[in-house]
Amino acid sequence: MKARLSLASVILSLSSIGISADIASDARALIDCADYDAAIGILQAELERAPKSNQTGVLNALLGECKFETGDYSGARHCLEIAKSKGVADAYRFLGKIAYLDYDFDLASENYAKYRQLKTKVKKPIAPEAEEEEKRISTANDFLNRVEKIAVIDSITADLSDFYKSYRLPMSSGRIVSPDEIPNPDSRQFASMAYMSEAGDFIMWAEPDSIGNHRIYESMRLTDGSWHEPVLTGEGLLEGFSDFPFMMPDGLTLYFANDGPESIGGYDIFVASRDAATGEYLQPSNLGMPYNSPYDDFMLAIDETNGIGWWATDRNRLDGKVTIYVFAVNDFRTNCNPDEDDVIKLARIDRISDTQGDKDYSDLLAAIAEIDTDAHEKKADFRFPVGKGIVYTSLDDFKTEAGREAMKTYTEACRKYDADKSTLKELRKRYASSPSKTLAAEIRQSEKTLETDLGRLTRLRSDVFRAEKKKQ
Repeated sequence: MKARLSLASVILSLSSIGISADIASDARALIDCADYDAAIGILQAELERAPKSNQTGVLNALLGECKFETGDYSGARHCLEIAKSKGVADAYRFLGKIAYLDYDFDLASENYAKYRQLKTKVKKPIAPEAEEEEKRISTANDFLNRVEKIAVIDSITADLSDFYKSYRLPMSSGRIVSPDEIPNPDSRQFASMAYMSEAGDFIMWAEPDSIGNHRIYESMRLTDGSWHEPVLTGEGLLEGFSDFPFMMPDGLTLYFANDGPESIGGYDIFVASRDAATGEYLQPSNLGMPYNSPYDDFMLAIDETNGIGWWATDRNRLDGKVTIYVFAVNDFRTNCNPDEDDVIKLARIDRISDTQGDKDYSDLLAAIAEIDTDAHEKKADFRFPVGKGIVYTSLDDFKTEAGREAMKTYTEACRKYDADKSTLKELRKRYASSPSKTLAAEIRQSEKTLETDLGRLTRLRSDVFRAEKKKQ
């Protein structure tokens, strides 16, 4: 059987024997299919064949775009500068992208302005993505004026596939676990990891919704050991893909990553607070710099016991790997002074030593080394984290009568949920053998009751935490 020739090989063959082809259009078609290597091949061949043609500017602009998309920013800049000298509008847009990745947001804005000017002049359409890209430049520039001053005490290089295994969190912070621990088997194939609470009674993960966008889901373990049906967290929280959830022990503060319009890179880290009374989340906030960058930043986790935080990033462009930064958690946010500090270096975290000042963080590094990540959970009546590494395992542990009574109410609500769940199961069993309108109505009512039970469980769990938190 004869091998089929690819579009790229046909174009290369024509070019080698001097037969003219619309290389720019063909390269554009390959780029639109994300076949950058093939596009680079035909563009370089054509530029070598006819280095001084009137298409030099356009071809270099396309070649620069391909090199940018494959991560060869130096090579991209060289080609784009040639195209810029020929007045090619698209060269300015991609030079703006490179300036953005270099944190030169003023130059990035200038390049995008020139790109728009040239496109308008020749009455050519502006790329639909350009408006969103310019918005990110503006947002990133704002973040650069309020970079949080943090001390990064360590950095770890880890494989992207299982980077979360490098997080050394005490049991009081919960666990970052593999998808195998997600109770819903159908969800495991989509998730990259999951967060499980210290008590092992709450889990969160991300999976695609009906249109393919990743959303965060959660589930609670009931007193009989079973898990309730997964529910969408916070009605999706933000547009775009959301992933890498981490819930603080209070059950109200959620960190997660999202790549939607509010992000300045790919994934950015956000924080959202849950209303204890309603269970609804307030509008998430972008953590800003240095946590976030023009690249992917994700999976922020906090160890309240030791005052240590962790997050992962691909800003250092390590093939198949990510950098995990370990930092000292601030009690209160303090921003760098743009007039005195080298905010760009601190925002990029060029060197972790620059973030530490004269303070010695050996005590925090020692605390990390002592954490037993394989600690076995002891048997208990229940395991209820109340913050600061403290976990209650019986009613006798409660310091307040209000907390003890809230826990009793929560436990009773769990029992009611179990009973209502059993009732629904029995109704469905009866309906399967003898369908009737009466049973169908009872099943619908039972389903509504379970939904109400679930919302009440979430609120009561927060009530227990808040009642006891006052005594800590």
